[in-house]
Amino acid sequence: MAIGWAQQSIRDSAIHFLIASVTYGSYWPSADLAHRFGWSSVVGGEIAYKFKNHLYIGLQGGGLIGDKVVEQGLLEGLYLSSLYTAGVIGFVDETGKIFTPKFQQRGWNASLRLGWILPSFRLPKQNPNCGPFVEVGIGYLSHRIHIDKARSERLPLLEGEYLKGFDRLTGGWGLSETIGYRFFSSRNLINFFIAAEMAQYFTRSLRGYIYDQAQRDSKKRKDFWHGLRIGWSLLLYEKAPPE
Repeated sequence: MAIGWAQQSIRDSAIHFLIASVTYGSYWPSADLAHRFGWSSVVGGEIAYKFKNHLYIGLQGGGLIGDKVVEQGLLEGLYLSSLYTAGVIGFVDETGKIFTPKFQQRGWNASLRLGWILPSFRLPKQNPNCGPFVEVGIGYLSHRIHIDKARSERLPLLEGEYLKGFDRLTGGWGLSETIGYRFFSSRNLINFFIAAEMAQYFTRSLRGYIYDQAQRDSKKRKDFWHGLRIGWSLLLYEKAPPE
């Protein structure tokens, strides 16, 4: 699809246009983030504006999900002692049902990004808007531990305000660095990018107190990750009429 402003031809000239993308990122944690979570996914979107000189500026964001939580000592002192002694890690809800909660990663991130496409190094027969790109960004990361009671009935200990004392909600600002390749079709049929990315977020607890460990949490964290990000894009501009 191509709609927008002054008529332009993407086939043989560098042009300006708006880019709207759906994105997916797959990341491996390092530093303090690796002591809390495993592999993570970020599903989201990006909107950017590319200038004729191949610079672009954009906003990117998404929801953070993951199934591996490795936080040490989570809820350890709160499990029912008789079950724990018997080797069963779990709780008993208000109906007498024994259950073991499932822990998952949840969160979000958003960033402002500045990038530069290098069309001199584009693949053969591609238009002059394509090419490798480098990108830097500044953004915010928020993550927490989602406690899933696995279809059990109500348990006051893991409900409402009490739950906030266990979820390890954390947030902070950081930087990202990206290198990849952007392809924009001359016929507007397929537009996509693929990139390797690193990010360094400097975070802290947004709760301040950990109920299950009965202590304050004032640690300054280094939540880093690296991985791959891909996206499918829609370009918004008005095509020049065929000659």
